[in-house]
Amino acid sequence: MTHLIRAGLALAGAAIPFVTLLSPALAGATAQTGGVAIPWGDWLVALLQPVSAVLVPLAAAAVTAGVARVAPWAASLLTRERIEAAIRAGAEYGQNAVAGAARGRTVSVDLGSAVVAAGARHVLATAPAHVVRKAGGAEGIATRIFRALPLDPQASVGNVLAPALAQLQGREGHGAGTVHRA
Repeated sequence: MTHLIRAGLALAGAAIPFVTLLSPALAGATAQTGGVAIPWGDWLVALLQPVSAVLVPLAAAAVTAGVARVAPWAASLLTRERIEAAIRAGAEYGQNAVAGAARGRTVSVDLGSAVVAAGARHVLATAPAHVVRKAGGAEGIATRIFRALPLDPQASVGNVLAPALAQLQGREGHGAGTVHRA
């Protein structure tokens, strides 16, 4: 099928320049001899109408095939971007939601786990389910927010992330589970 399409395109591509180059030469030769003028413009239009009727659907099919090949890659890129945007929004939300923490300033160890937990709960409540799954669920989101925050040098996984995960698991275990939008 692809070979037929290519052959048709090659034939149409070769015929158009030939007709356009040949027709003015014939028209000029008949004009010098005082002969009959050849309506080559009408012929060209008559030739291009069926050709365009075939080429336009073929071009649309080629564009569709190209999009289908790029779609998985583009979907992966867009999902990655949505995850990063959700993590940034969660980190900012956590910094704004916890008293004593402020966006743009270093988060102390005392407030770090509360900021991470608040940000993760916000992402879990607002992000689409497929974004949450791709980010690694509640634990993956909390870990990414932990990495995104400007924390004190004394902050570690043990004294910030582990308590935040415990807060998230404790809240999910008490019936306040997360709601994901599809």
